Amino acid sequence: MKRECPLKRKGPWYLCLIGEGVQRLPLSLALLLGSFLGLLTYYLWRPRTGIALNNLHRVWEGKKSEVELRQIARRMYQNFGKGFVEFLRLPLLTPQNLHDCVSIEGMEHLEAARARGRGVFLLSAHFGNWELLSAVIALSGIPMNVLAKKIRNVPIDRFINSIRRGSGVNPIDKQNGGENILGRLRNNEAVGFVLDQHANATEGVTVRFFGQEASTYKSLALLARRYKVPIVPVFIIRERLGFHRMVLEPALELCKGKNVNDSILEDTQQCMNVLERFIRNYPDQWIWLHRRWKK
Repeated sequence: MKRECPLKRKGPWYLCLIGEGVQRLPLSLALLLGSFLGLLTYYLWRPRTGIALNNLHRVWEGKKSEVELRQIARRMYQNFGKGFVEFLRLPLLTPQNLHDCVSIEGMEHLEAARARGRGVFLLSAHFGNWELLSAVIALSGIPMNVLAKKIRNVPIDRFINSIRRGSGVNPIDKQNGGENILGRLRNNEAVGFVLDQHANATEGVTVRFFGQEASTYKSLALLARRYKVPIVPVFIIRERLGFHRMVLEPALELCKGKNVNDSILEDTQQCMNVLERFIRNYPDQWIWLHRRWKK
């Protein structure tokens, strides 16, 4: 008897079919397929590849050769392809088997932050497999929420969020999630922020990122200050085929100055310094496809 797709009626039929196929493959073969698709995208998606290479030149001009920069871009696409395959396989992840693919360092920092009873913000980026990161935290017994921008294609948005929810991760609409965030914090839950994209003038503050001015969302620093919520940095690093290392760091020491604007600027800069440190150490694991340094 044919097995029914676990995501039936929760997304486009073709994504359901691809997800079913990827879940049936051995992990190593599925990841090799993802790597191939990522590399193919590097060559076919030329406009975005151009953006990635331009970003890499901005950061490492004169420090890395053209060959090295293109190698970083290719590996980034391959990692992105592997991440896509791993995302489709998240329904197979359980509390019992998650340690077969992820080691966790620093969970005590998250537990210490939650012990304050005000909830916790998790600072991260589009780095490594950030979707797997959220699922690992949720499957470790921590109530986990992520801010996510709605995708215009409603069936695809529904499909992605159904996989998130299936792993115990609750997506919160990035544009209209204010009350939802506060409710989750009151329940002492974790709320994940990816803070690596360009923000418009009304939503952002200008900080330094890789030595260049970059408008960055101020909402994380603003909410953390207003509601006295700790910010814990967390990143997931792809170490070898099919295995990751998740690293949680101590909560940031936030500015306690009386000037709100200066405090928000200083705390946002501190957040970006953390992101930059991880990206410098693992440049092929950050998604360079975004126009990060808009004027």
